[in-house]
Amino acid sequence: MRRRTDRLHDLPGKPLDRDIRGGLSVLRHGLIEVARDASLFGSMPGSPERQVVGPGDDPRHSLADMARTCLRDYVLRGGTMEFDSMGALHAIWVRVTAATGGGTLAFGPKTANSGLLLLDLSVDDNVTVSIVFRDAGSVAATYDVDTDITLIGLLSGAPTELDCNAWAVVRLRGNACGLNEGNSRSIAGDNGQTSLYIRQYLAGDTKEIRITVKK
Repeated sequence: MRRRTDRLHDLPGKPLDRDIRGGLSVLRHGLIEVARDASLFGSMPGSPERQVVGPGDDPRHSLADMARTCLRDYVLRGGTMEFDSMGALHAIWVRVTAATGGGTLAFGPKTANSGLLLLDLSVDDNVTVSIVFRDAGSVAATYDVDTDITLIGLLSGAPTELDCNAWAVVRLRGNACGLNEGNSRSIAGDNGQTSLYIRQYLAGDTKEIRITVKK
């Protein structure tokens, strides 16, 4: 993003009708920009001690619970972490590192008073992580070639429509789901080049979607 300090009109902008409708901000545009551009993969100085989730551990956190604490950084070492959507008006950003033993990240059903969870997931070498969406009809993974980032949970349904039922988004570096022209659809980017791949995962009779990531 280029910026100037001497002339205000040089700041880049977007048409207001894309971001504001009926006096309300359209969250999906801002969410896409944050998910693509923000950089929270590194450790944050001054952050509290990281919670380790090991074999046999099965903590469950709602967005409301996490909003009351400063704990936003976890290490997954063989356990299962489950997140509950309860926490209206909360938008929480969490960082999880999957280390030796891997584990499972599970996202419960969207409730009537759900908030928004943005989760940065980094996976150590030779580690496997299962990402589970409960009571979800469909979930899609997207890979942006330009930014080399995978998003899981942001898009669903038609390839160009955002899923209003999604409440959690997982972001990983690289092509975590191995998306390519052979197993996914491609969408033209803003510059006219095809640089975004999308693959849809369906729940079927299980009412649960499990996506396995291994580095």
